[in-house]
Amino acid sequence: MSDWISVNDDRRPEHRCDLLVSVKYIRRHENEDGSPNDEEGSEVAMGEYVPVCNARAPSYIDSYSAPHGDDWWITHWQPLPSPPTE
Repeated sequence: MSDWISVNDDRRPEHRCDLLVSVKYIRRHENEDGSPNDEEGSEVAMGEYVPVCNARAPSYIDSYSAPHGDDWWITHWQPLPSPPTE
């Protein structure tokens, strides 16, 4: 499998495709006593590279897996591995 590529890297897939993405998130909720609780975490999810040919709307990588928190962002991506041959 490939190495993870940072979204801050200039490399992008050549065409629209499915990817594995590393997602960081913050889930905001209240404890039983009513005090706020921000739970941070990360997960590997399915995502998609969406090339956009428009200067006002740059190409982007999106995640379409759930659950996510109240705030989430993709930090890294990698191409899907090849399927098994048997």
